[in-house]
Amino acid sequence: MINILIVEDDITIAEALVFALENSGFKCKWFTTGGEALNHFEHNDVDLVLLDIGLPDIDGFDVLRIIRKQSNTPVIILTARSESEDQVLALEGHEADDYIVKESGSDSPRIIIAKIKALLRRSKPEVKKNNSVFSFNEALQQLSFRGEVLTLTPAECKILTHLVKNPNRIFTRQVLLSVIHDGPIGSDITTINTHIKSIRKALAKIEKGSKYITTHRGLGYSLVL
Repeated sequence: MINILIVEDDITIAEALVFALENSGFKCKWFTTGGEALNHFEHNDVDLVLLDIGLPDIDGFDVLRIIRKQSNTPVIILTARSESEDQVLALEGHEADDYIVKESGSDSPRIIIAKIKALLRRSKPEVKKNNSVFSFNEALQQLSFRGEVLTLTPAECKILTHLVKNPNRIFTRQVLLSVIHDGPIGSDITTINTHIKSIRKALAKIEKGSKYITTHRGLGYSLVL
């Protein structure tokens, strides 16, 4: 899941962003001060930052400068400042990746989400593994097989992605169930059998007779390459 850090002291704007982003499948952390945001950034995985300039404790440009000393994580400035000098300073002087002016029409949640997805596509290109048989686009949470995007449910995508990233290893049904739910869960582990069957069908639509997923009786499943 993509982790978005929102640094915004306007509660109305921040709550609207969190709601829209989480409904689009992103995971959000929101802070109203630059100090709190930097502390979170330093100790957690962050895939993209939405950053206001006018913060109550630290100027947003200083926050961006500190981030750039540590990382090339994409940063989108979201601010009421529309002056061209501020935009040039952010984009060229501090290496922001985009600049959105509030209340300009370009600050609607739908446009912001579209900009985020476009920026993530550029900054996190498709990671190819295992001689390009499988590839995973992290930004869009899509898995491809032989260059074609697989039609999978979110649960099936998580299972196959886990197997692809750990080829030639056997995983029990209980482990694969925990992969779906990001942790231990007490659901019926036989649901994994159904997911595996669907994954095999999806692979067979692209390559007939493909036998990448192996069943190990009494143990679980593996992806053999």
